[in-house]
Amino acid sequence: MSPGSLNPLRARPHAMATALIAFALGAAGCSGAAGTTGYDNPVSSTLTPAIIDARTLIKWADEGKINAPFGTADRVVVVSVTTRANFTSPTKKHIPDSVMLDHSAELTMTREEGLGPAGTMMLAGPQMDALVKRLGIDDHTTIVLTIPKASSDGDIYQLSVAFWTFRYWGFARSRVKILNGGDDAWEVAGQPLTDTVVVVPASSYNLTANKTVKAAFRYSIGEMLSMVDSLNQNQAQRAGVQLLDVRGLTVSPYLANTFRGNGGYQFITDRVNGESGRNRLYPDKETLLARMASNPVMDGVTPAFMSSTKKTVVMCGSSTSASPTFVLFDAVLEVPEGDIGMYDGSSSQWNNYSFAKIRAAGATEVQANAWAFDVVTPGTALLRSVGALPAPVAGENPFMPGYFIYFPAQSEVNQIEANDSKFISATGGGTAPPPTTGSPKPPGSGC
Repeated sequence: MSPGSLNPLRARPHAMATALIAFALGAAGCSGAAGTTGYDNPVSSTLTPAIIDARTLIKWADEGKINAPFGTADRVVVVSVTTRANFTSPTKKHIPDSVMLDHSAELTMTREEGLGPAGTMMLAGPQMDALVKRLGIDDHTTIVLTIPKASSDGDIYQLSVAFWTFRYWGFARSRVKILNGGDDAWEVAGQPLTDTVVVVPASSYNLTANKTVKAAFRYSIGEMLSMVDSLNQNQAQRAGVQLLDVRGLTVSPYLANTFRGNGGYQFITDRVNGESGRNRLYPDKETLLARMASNPVMDGVTPAFMSSTKKTVVMCGSSTSASPTFVLFDAVLEVPEGDIGMYDGSSSQWNNYSFAKIRAAGATEVQANAWAFDVVTPGTALLRSVGALPAPVAGENPFMPGYFIYFPAQSEVNQIEANDSKFISATGGGTAPPPTTGSPKPPGSGC
């Protein structure tokens, strides 16, 4: 069958598929290998790189993997990260049998962290668990993330946030894929799109089966404060650690020791079929390395180049536009887990942490010095940030004064990772495992 043709048997189980499924279940056990073990060491024919092309998804569709029965080895769920308006649009349409993740309502939320609430943060355990069930994901599922054709760059950002979210919540790189180019790539490959919406059965999979969150993929504000101080106190650590703020080459203020990049798509410039109106394409590893070696970022006022081997933390205004860089390192370069992380609070969070704002909210001078980014790192003459932070606004108080008694390195103010780790713990309560997996975070991570 040619890559561009449709298999009329896709939607109809047949004897050969049934026999193969029975064989696979017999080999793997009816319940499969649940949780982290199942996702990290699967018996699978979907062990491709995390970025897949349309031909791969067409093959899986032809083989009957999409929305196959629960427990089927190698079942695939295609998740369109979009809005309901786009998913049901009679002009955009979507890949047949795909399901929708509404990024406007289901992908981020406001949560407490550090000294107060912050928006556009990582999904909490109950919300993520409900999402996994609704999408029909079980312990055998390979998740393929896509977006509608001709999506905006903002929609492509959300696709990357979804990838990062699944990775943080314990899903292995081998089981979370991105369809490169999204529905545009599918259409250019000769495949039809549809406006028919399917309803998949909810799974009974419990997120707690993933055992631990991969907290090395995420940085809290306390961890960023500790990291900035550590780098200021020992500049030699920059030989193994790099921070990247993608808001722009001249943006100010920015965190000390941070590279400034030319937007979230500095290294992602290709389009499906070479057409400007089509979706962006993630580059392959060789192309990415070449672009990183020739397309500079700024280190203060000096051009510099990103390294593919240093431990990296990316940030922006929020998690949204920082997330494509996470995908570049995790899915394209396939760096070891723990060597790439994202600070989802980003500038929208740390810009509030000025000495004046914290003092105005009732903190003591000692407490404000511990948390503010526009003060000098203890033991040095170096500021934690470069450029002036916003002044207090009359009547504004973004903080909860009860947290002023804690210092940034204490777990009590790393509320998101602590709560997520407790939620996903295998015991379902009691003492949670420490909120980190994979390689250790770079120096100064705090927890």
